[in-house]
Amino acid sequence: MNNSLPWIDMPLGVWLACSAVLMLGAFVQRATGFGLAVVGAPLLLMLEPRLVPVVLVLFGFTVSLLMVRHYWQEIRLDAIGIALIGRLPGNALGIWLLLTAPLVVLEKLIAAIVLFAVIVTLFRFHPPVNRVTLFLAGILSGVFGTVAAIGGPPVVLLMHGFPPDRLRGNLAAFFILTSLLTLMTLALAGQVSAWHFKLALTFLPAVLIGNALADVIAHRLDRRLLQGVSLGLCTLAALGLLI
Repeated sequence: MNNSLPWIDMPLGVWLACSAVLMLGAFVQRATGFGLAVVGAPLLLMLEPRLVPVVLVLFGFTVSLLMVRHYWQEIRLDAIGIALIGRLPGNALGIWLLLTAPLVVLEKLIAAIVLFAVIVTLFRFHPPVNRVTLFLAGILSGVFGTVAAIGGPPVVLLMHGFPPDRLRGNLAAFFILTSLLTLMTLALAGQVSAWHFKLALTFLPAVLIGNALADVIAHRLDRRLLQGVSLGLCTLAALGLLI
C-alpha cells in the first residue's frame, strides 16, 4: 500500500513520518512555549516540502489556541502590540521571498532561521526592549513566519526575561494573531489550497496527542534536557538542509 488515501496525495510512509514530526513539535511547543515550527520546518522540508509553511502555520495556530486558555491572564498587549505592527512589512517581504526564491535558496534560508532560533534559545542575548527593537523583531518574525512558519525566535529574544507562564501566554497570543495574518497573506498570494486543509485534518490527531502528552508528563521531565534534545534535533536537521 503506497498511499494512505488518494486525496492525501502522499505515500503512507511519508505521512506517518510527518505525523510523528508534528506530534513531537506540538509536545515541545506545549512544554516550552515555542518549537513546533523550529522542530517541524527542517524535517518536514526534507520529508514533504509542500507542507511548509502552510500546514505548520495552521498547527502553530491550533497549539497556541490550546495554550492561551491556560495563560490568558498573563497576556500583556503592550509586550506584543508593536511587534504585531512590525509583522505587516515582514510578512510582505516574506511572501516576496517565498514567491521568487528557488527552493534550494529557501532551504538554506530556513536552515539559517532554525540555527538562529537555536542560538537565541541557547545563549539568551539581552538586547534592549523598546519600541524600535519590538518593531524590528516583528519584521524579522514576519519574514521568518511567512517563509518557514518560524516567527517566534525574534520575539522570544526580547521576551526571555519574562516569567515562564507570562512568556507562554504572550507567545501564544502573538502566534494566534500572527498565524491568522500569515494565512491571509499566503492565501492572497495563492499559496493555500484545499489540499492543505484536508491534509491538516489527517494530522490533527497527532498534534492533539502531542499537546495532551505534554500536559500530562512535560512537568515531570527536566526542561533543560527536553530543550537540549529538541534543539539538537533541530540543529542536525538544519545542517542536513545546508549540506
